[in-house]
Amino acid sequence: MTDYAKKARETDVKLRKKGGTVTLRRIVLGDDDPDTGKPEQTITDYTAAGVKFGYVAERIDGKLIQSGDQELLLSPLQLNGQTLPEPTTGDLVLINGAKFAIHNVAKLEPTDVVILYTLQLRGN
Repeated sequence: MTDYAKKARETDVKLRKKGGTVTLRRIVLGDDDPDTGKPEQTITDYTAAGVKFGYVAERIDGKLIQSGDQELLLSPLQLNGQTLPEPTTGDLVLINGAKFAIHNVAKLEPTDVVILYTLQLRGN
């Protein structure tokens, strides 16, 4: 039987060697602040290893994948070794000072263990 937790750790090691640090930013809106009338925000950052690529021209269709979109291979583990929360399209990604919106999330998950996330990023 395949040890998928081990595969996830191996993926993390490879992404750390070939990639860089990526921040997954989760913003949760709370109740409206009575002073401002705007919802309060709780921002939580998670750091992980990832490798970002541009899409090849043949994959850019102008609808699902637009010019300037990026693909990110993201570790399922944080840099501290804990499991990374599953990215959502409501999260942001920060890489080298640039901010990206997550347009699509795919995961390689042969069982209940995620081995790799593949994110479609769009400049924000």
